[in-house]
This record gives sequence, C-alpha cells and structure tokens, in this order.
Amino acid sequence: MIAVKENRQSLEQKIVELVSEYQALKIEQVEKYFGLPSETMAKAFRMLVKKGRVVLEQDTGVIKVSKGIKEDEKQILSFWLVLDFLEDCDFHGAAHFPLVLEMYRSGSVYSVFYCMEGDELVIANSINQLRTSICFQPIVLLEDQAQIEKMSELNAVFCTVKEHGEVAYFTYES
Repeated sequence: MIAVKENRQSLEQKIVELVSEYQALKIEQVEKYFGLPSETMAKAFRMLVKKGRVVLEQDTGVIKVSKGIKEDEKQILSFWLVLDFLEDCDFHGAAHFPLVLEMYRSGSVYSVFYCMEGDELVIANSINQLRTSICFQPIVLLEDQAQIEKMSELNAVFCTVKEHGEVAYFTYES
C-alpha cells in the first residue's frame, strides 16, 4: 500500500516503491503520477536503471521492477484509475483476484475489479459475496460499455479505459 502524500523519500525511492507495488507500469503513468518535468523523471529513471533498481523497456514503454516480470495489462489499465483519483487518494495498492487494486480516500475504500467480456456473472457474484463481509465501493473496469447490461443489478461504478489513460465512467439505466 502506498501513501500518496508521503514526502520523506527521495524521488528515486518513491519510483522504486511505486513500481515495486505494481511490478510493471507504463513509463507515461509513472511520469504522470509524479507530475515532474520530463527531464527530472528521465534523470531519475537513468539512475535507477544504472543502479539495477528498475528495468526500462523503451520499445513497449514499460518500467518494471525486474527483467523477468511480465506486465499485467489489467493492472496497467486499472492504474489509470489511480491517476484519475490521485488528487483525492490517500493510499492505493495492488490487490489479488477478483480485485485488481484498491484506493482509500477519506475513510472510504474503492475496490477496482477488471471484467473481461464473458466474466460479468463471476465478477458480479464476487462483488456481492465480498460485500457480505467488508464495506467498499466497487469500481468495475469493463472492456466494453455494453457489458453494463449484463451487470444491471450490481450497485457499482462502471468505467472503461483507453490505452493512453482516457477514463469514461458510466451508470446503468434500464
């Protein structure tokens, strides 16, 4: 879990903490997360690569915690939501299936679920089952907006994310 407003670490330490939490992210996501000039970020990335703390894959635009890590596209897409909520986010972190990640804001928990086409029933049942034991606001990241109809009974925030981070939120109306 990462504290968003924690300022005791150096930029390099913060980058390593962020990349370690998610294992792999798009370079542009890390740059946007810190909101610093590209020259500052490029210098920090070079130092971290030189020290062997991260791996940059320029051809895919991914920064990884180590060379053997395979990036999780669901998590990378979901991280755009962290960036979308960043101003109001206190903590965030990676999670395990059926969750992808969680964000905390003002005492509220926002749990992000990635729903592939065909998995609507599984995800809806998982959310309903989890609600019996914990309190959270589900955010369901869909591959296609049309999936909402298959999850119409679910009280959740629905969204889609394009590859470069454009987030669109939806509500279901029958």
